[in-house]
Amino acid sequence: MNTVTFCSLTDDDRVAFACAVAAKAYGQQQAVLVYCQDRAQAEAVDEALWTRDPASFIPHNLADEGPKSGSPVAIFWPEAGQPRGRAVLINLHEAIPHVAVQCGHIFEAVPASEPLKIAARARFRAYQQQGVAPKHMTLADFLAQSH
Repeated sequence: MNTVTFCSLTDDDRVAFACAVAAKAYGQQQAVLVYCQDRAQAEAVDEALWTRDPASFIPHNLADEGPKSGSPVAIFWPEAGQPRGRAVLINLHEAIPHVAVQCGHIFEAVPASEPLKIAARARFRAYQQQGVAPKHMTLADFLAQSH
């Protein structure tokens, strides 16, 4: 893992966070892995990506669907098997997934509610203990960056 960015959200909508970051990464032609807490959350991300404006469609698939070669955005959850690393990992899981070490840039959400913030702080410290210096910014500031 090269870079970890924690993005503060104005709410607790981690699905919208995943879609926004995936859209930006896809626009930069980067392969994306969205790692969800469970299948229900993975299906919510899948549905949210399907219902985006058709002009800004992002090719994606759930772990157990789609072409064998995968799509630009793959959506996994723990019971879906072991994903391969990609350029970008969007972690929606409460823990840091093992595949994180195979990914170039990891994005973590810092939701507004205190229980979810506490979990994000624990992941922040875990990255630091692994020798990574995570960055922190608002999601709006990240999305406004030109690169």
